[in-house]
Amino acid sequence: MSIERFSSDVQSAFVSRERHVNGHADGPLHTARRNALEAYTRQGVPTTRHEEWKYTNLMPLMGLDFVPAEGPADFAPASVPPLPGVDAWKIVMVNGIFDAASSTLPNGVEGLHVLPLTDELVAGDASVREKINTTLPMDTHPFVALNTAIAHGGMVIKVDVRTIVDRPVHVVIIGTSPSNNVLHTPRILIIAEAFSSLHVIESHHTVGTHAALGVAVTEIFGAEESHVNYTKLVDDVSLGHHIGYTGVHLDKAAKAVCMTSCTGGAFTRNDLSIRLLHPTAEGYLYGVSVLDGKEYADNHTVVDHTVPYCHSEELYKGIYNGSSTGVFNGKIYVRPQAQKTTAYQSNHTLLLSDGAQVNAKPQLEIWADDVKCSHGATSGQLDEEAIFYLRSRGLGVDDARALLTFAFAADVTSHLEHEGLRTFIEERIQNKLESWRD
Repeated sequence: MSIERFSSDVQSAFVSRERHVNGHADGPLHTARRNALEAYTRQGVPTTRHEEWKYTNLMPLMGLDFVPAEGPADFAPASVPPLPGVDAWKIVMVNGIFDAASSTLPNGVEGLHVLPLTDELVAGDASVREKINTTLPMDTHPFVALNTAIAHGGMVIKVDVRTIVDRPVHVVIIGTSPSNNVLHTPRILIIAEAFSSLHVIESHHTVGTHAALGVAVTEIFGAEESHVNYTKLVDDVSLGHHIGYTGVHLDKAAKAVCMTSCTGGAFTRNDLSIRLLHPTAEGYLYGVSVLDGKEYADNHTVVDHTVPYCHSEELYKGIYNGSSTGVFNGKIYVRPQAQKTTAYQSNHTLLLSDGAQVNAKPQLEIWADDVKCSHGATSGQLDEEAIFYLRSRGLGVDDARALLTFAFAADVTSHLEHEGLRTFIEERIQNKLESWRD
C-alpha cells in the first residue's frame, strides 16, 4: 500500500462517516472530524525525515493494505481475551465500536458513568463538551488527527466528585476482520472529577486471521486531588500493529500513575503526554517492553511542567532479544514559571542478542532556575559479575541469566498498585523469557 492509497482510504472513510451524522453535521463531534481531516491531510503519514519519527520507518506498515473498518464486526463474546486475576468492569470495543454483548458495564454503580461518545452526550454534559478534542496535538501528530477524523464515536468513562471506584474498568480494544487487513480507530475519554479515584486498564488485541492496525487516542482529565491509575497493555499476536496517543491533564494536587507494558505485537508506537497544569500535581510514568523476533516498540513520552511545585517520575525499561528493536524518546519540559519542580527520568535497556537494537533519546529542557531534575539512559548486556555471583550460589548459568533479566523488568512492574494485574504482567514476562530458553 502506498501512502497515497492509505490517505485516500482515510478520506473515503470520512465521507462514509459523514453520511451517517443524522442531523449533526454542524455538531461539535463532526466539526472536530472535519478539522481533524484537514490537519491529517496537511501532514500525511510521517517519514523518517520527521524528527518525532526519525527512528521509525512506517513504509513497511503502509504495505499491509489496511482498510478502515466501516461498521461492527461479527464477534463472539467468548473470543474476548481474558485478564486472569483481575476483577474488572469490561468495556469491549471491536474495530473501534462499542460491543455491548461482550461487555459488563457498571450499571447502577453510583458515581461511575460509562457511556458512548455521541453528539447528544456532548451537548448535554458540560464536562465532556469542555474537554473532548480541546487539547489534542492534531497539528503535530497526524495519527491523532486521523483517529479524530474517522473514529466511530468512542467511549466516555466519568467518575463523579468524591467517588472512589475500587474495581478497575478494563477497556478491551480488538481489531478483527474475516476478509482483509483492518484499520480501526478506538477513542476513549476519561474524566476524574475532584477528589475521585479510578483505575482504567486499556488492552489491545488482534483476533482472527488478518492483520489489524489500531490507531487509538485516549484523553485523561484529572481534577483537583483526583487519583487516576492508567495501565496500558500491548500483548498482541504477530498480526497486531498499534499506534496510540494518551494525553493526561492534571489539576491541583491531582495524581496520575501511568504504566505501559509491551510484550507482543509486530509493531507498537506509544505516545504518552502528561501536562501538570496546577501546583502540587504529580505524574508517574512507568514502561516495560519485552520483545523478541522482529517485534518493534517505540515509546515517546512528554512531561510538561507548566506551574510551580509539581513532581514527576519516569522509569522505562526494555529487554530485547532476537532481531527486535526498541525506541525510547522521553522529553521533560520545565517552563519559566515552574519553579520548585522536581522531575526525574530514567531509561535502561538490556540487549540479549547481537541482532537486537535500541535507539534512546532522553531530553530535558529547563527554563527555570530553582528545580531538581535529572535524566539518563543506559544500554548493555547482563552484568557478568552478577551472573558469576548467582552461579557461585548454586544456580546454573541459564537460571542466573533468567533471574537477573526478570528482576530487571520487575523493577518497573513493582510500581503497579493492583496485585492481580501486576501478577498477570509479570507472569507474561516470565513466560516470554522462559520461551527464549527452549
